[in-house]
Amino acid sequence: MISLIADAVLPIAWILGLGFSIKRFSNVGKYFWRGLEWVSYWVLMPSLLIAVIIRAPDISVPWGPLIGSVYFTLGIITVSAIVAWRINLLGPSYASFTSVYQGIIRFNTFVSLALAAGLRPDLLPHVGIAAGAIIIIVNIACVSVMTAKHSGFELAHVVRELSKNPLILGCVIGVMGRMLGLSDSFLVSGLALMGQAALPMGVLCLGAGLQWRAVRAGLGLTLFSVATQLFVKPLLFIGLALWMGLSGDWVLVGLLLTCVSTAASSYILARQLGGDTQLMAGIVAVQTVLSIVSVPMVLWFADSMNWIKLT
Repeated sequence: MISLIADAVLPIAWILGLGFSIKRFSNVGKYFWRGLEWVSYWVLMPSLLIAVIIRAPDISVPWGPLIGSVYFTLGIITVSAIVAWRINLLGPSYASFTSVYQGIIRFNTFVSLALAAGLRPDLLPHVGIAAGAIIIIVNIACVSVMTAKHSGFELAHVVRELSKNPLILGCVIGVMGRMLGLSDSFLVSGLALMGQAALPMGVLCLGAGLQWRAVRAGLGLTLFSVATQLFVKPLLFIGLALWMGLSGDWVLVGLLLTCVSTAASSYILARQLGGDTQLMAGIVAVQTVLSIVSVPMVLWFADSMNWIKLT
C-alpha cells in the first residue's frame, strides 16, 4: 500500500523539484514561465476538464452525500475562519485574512487529478466531475470574501470575476458538450490531446513558482493554514462523508479534493483583489512542499481505517 501511494506521489514531487530547479539554475527567463503558466491555466487545464467531463462514462453520482459532505466541510471551515478573524486570532489585517482563507478553502486541481491518475486512473472522470461542482462554489466563496470589504461591493462584481475563471468555464463547457453528445467529435479529441499536457505542465509551473523568500511573511498564519488545509480539512470531510452515508470510491474522490495543497492561482487572485500577496506566496510554497508528506499520511491512515480503498 505504501508503494502504491509513493508511486502516485513521488512523480509529482520530482516534477515539482524539476520546475524549481529549472527556474533556479537555468537561464530561462520569467516571461517564459509566465507564458507557460498562462497556457496551463487558460488552455490546458480547461481542455482537460472539458474532455474528461464530456467523455466520462455514465456515472451514478451520489450528489446529495458527496456535495453535502464537501460543502459542509467548506462551510464549517469558512465560519470558523471568519469567527477567528473577528476575535483577532488571525490578526487585524483583512488582506492577510483573505490570503489565509484562500489557503484553507481552495484546492489544487492539477495535483488532485494527477493523484487520481497515479492511484486510480479509473476514477479520473469521477474526480473531474466532482471537481467541476466544487470549483464553482469555492470560487464564489473566495471572490465574495475578498471583495466583501471593498467600497461599493456589488454582486455584479463577483459575477464578473467568476465569469472569467477558466476552470469554471471549462466545467460549464464540458457539461454543455456532454448534453449535446459531442464525445466522438474531432474537437473533443483535440482537447483531450491538449489536456494530456495539463497535469505535468501545471505541476512544473507550480514548482517554478515556489517563492521561499515569502515564507517569512506571516509564518504563524502560514502554519495555521498548513494544519487546517492538510490535516483538519480532509479528516473533517471524512467524518461528514461517513455520517452522511457516502461510501465506496466516492469517499476517495472527495478526499483527493480535500487533502491537497491550495491552488497556485490563489496568488493571482490575491494580486487582483487586494489580498496579501507575500503571505499568499508563502502559504502556497509551504503547503505544496509539505503536502508531499501529508498526502501519503492521510491516504494511508484513511485506507488503514477502511474508510477508503486504494486498490
